[in-house]
Amino acid sequence: MNHRLYPNADRALRQLDRDYQGPPVLQMPECLRPMADSFDRLREGTEQAAEQGYGAGIYVLSMRRPGVVSGGA
Repeated sequence: MNHRLYPNADRALRQLDRDYQGPPVLQMPECLRPMADSFDRLREGTEQAAEQGYGAGIYVLSMRRPGVVSGGA
């Protein structure tokens, strides 16, 4: 049997889309809401740090930022 191209590409795409119901919509449980909010705050903080260009062009031997005191004893 020889390979034949589909005569109408738009018709083929419509046939594929006909059975597609879309991605499922998931509701976030309330117990996970605080964790999602903390991720949002973390993302905003890292975006602000990136915009400020913290450490741009500065060689830092330690991974600690200057002026940050660790909580360990």
